[in-house]
Amino acid sequence: MYAKAQVIGHLGRDPETRYTQSGQMNVNFSIASSRRYTDRSGQQVEKTTWFRVTAWGKQAETMDKMVQDGYLMKGKQIFVTGRIELNEYTGNDGQQRSSIEISLDDFQLLGSRQDAGGGQQGGGGGRSQQAPDDAGDLGDVPF
Repeated sequence: MYAKAQVIGHLGRDPETRYTQSGQMNVNFSIASSRRYTDRSGQQVEKTTWFRVTAWGKQAETMDKMVQDGYLMKGKQIFVTGRIELNEYTGNDGQQRSSIEISLDDFQLLGSRQDAGGGQQGGGGGRSQQAPDDAGDLGDVPF
């Protein structure tokens, strides 16, 4: 049994394709998921949680192709599902840190903040028929 996560967020950087020593492809990226609310004093608060995501196998191949074709890049909104793990480590400054990591099971490309609606399917191997965005206004994306 494992914990499963479903996260909607924006890519914090362009996905990176890597290979293990045995030649297995993986694609790594980070997602920023933000929540806005008004606190008791009436102040607007935005809380952002970062997730590190790794795709393997067919999902990695699909994502790599989408990166090469310009459909998957920093700022794009994505919905991911996968196994979640909390990794704890000691940072270079000696402080205890933790990171939330997701091993990708499936994903759906939703677009970027400037896209109207989006809804592009990614996990099933399909890709957007929309032309890739130029570097547009990402509004208040926290990166």
